Amino acid sequence: MEMTEKKGFTHDSVANKTVEWYTPKWIFDELNLKFDLDPCHPEEKLDWIPAAKHYSEKDNGLAQEWKGNVWLNPPYGKHTGDWLAKMHDHRNGIALVFARTDCKWFHDYCAKADSILFIKSRVKFIDGLGVTSKNGAGSGSMLIAWGNENVEALKRMRDKGFLVVNGDAMFEDFIGGLDVTN
Repeated sequence: MEMTEKKGFTHDSVANKTVEWYTPKWIFDELNLKFDLDPCHPEEKLDWIPAAKHYSEKDNGLAQEWKGNVWLNPPYGKHTGDWLAKMHDHRNGIALVFARTDCKWFHDYCAKADSILFIKSRVKFIDGLGVTSKNGAGSGSMLIAWGNENVEALKRMRDKGFLVVNGDAMFEDFIGGLDVTN
């Protein structure tokens, strides 16, 4: 898909040749999990994403039923909150999104998740042409976990960033210290 103008959040610059951006393999290697579903998978299957079932854009994964452990790298932009709302209601999976603590969806869903790992370097996503971005995403990213198995996976990755686990005093202090006024 050719990108003619910048719309919403992008992973890199407006000079990109594609608007498709995929999670790099190293994240799945670090998580060391198998997922039952990827509801935001590209039409062409990506072998490094360990999900048994995939929905592409034409399947409208947001409208489909989700079962089991879900991997979610949603389309970034004005509908990110819709995807995170569904994941939060599902309560079993890991989402990868920009670390946008200023967004309503962060406070509505991410801050109420079981765990968050704020990745300490910018993720270098893979573009729709199979090329790794040179500079990394235009913003920091975070992995958000719901469910014990997924929280444990983020704990194993704690050396990759700043980990907060809901219910820990540290997490409560972190969230309580955020200015949520507009």
